[in-house]
Parts: sequence; C-alpha cells; structure tokens
Amino acid sequence: MSYTSGREKYLYSTLYYISVVGDCVVYFSDIRPTEHYLENHSHDVSWDKVVEIIFTTKNPRKKGNNFEIETDKYYLLFEIKDDVLYVINAKVRK
Repeated sequence: MSYTSGREKYLYSTLYYISVVGDCVVYFSDIRPTEHYLENHSHDVSWDKVVEIIFTTKNPRKKGNNFEIETDKYYLLFEIKDDVLYVINAKVRK
C-alpha cells in the first residue's frame, strides 16, 4: 500500500531531509507509517500533517535509537531504517 501520491511522490523521490542531530546527520528517501501509527495514532494526527511536520521541523532530538519532534501542538516519534523514515507515534500535545 502506498501512502504517497502525485505531488508527494515527487517530493519523496527528489528531496532528502537532512538535519544535524548532535554528531550525526539524518538522511531518508521515503516516509512510511508503522502499523502502530496506523492503528493508534492516525485518527489523532493525519498523515498529511505528520509529513508537513517532518519536512518543516529542523533538528529532531535523538531518543535512544529513535528521533522525536516536539512542536507547540504536536509530538512525533520516528525511526530510520535502510533510508526509510518510519513514523511510530504522532500525538496532539495538550
């Protein structure tokens, strides 16, 4: 199942998100939801919003083997494996 279409496919195929996190640089060429996100979090934060947050937020924090992004309104947790960013968790902050 593909979660990209039209404009997003073009973005994902041509853009690489680069962010300096501590001593490492984060690269990925695709974004995919995990089953956990789909089952537990997709109703709270839409996929379009998750992708927007990832591409507009610089400097995610490293948390163990994962990364997190916190904005005024949202919290995202993701991991990167084999150049693919997998969204694990997306919540609206209260």
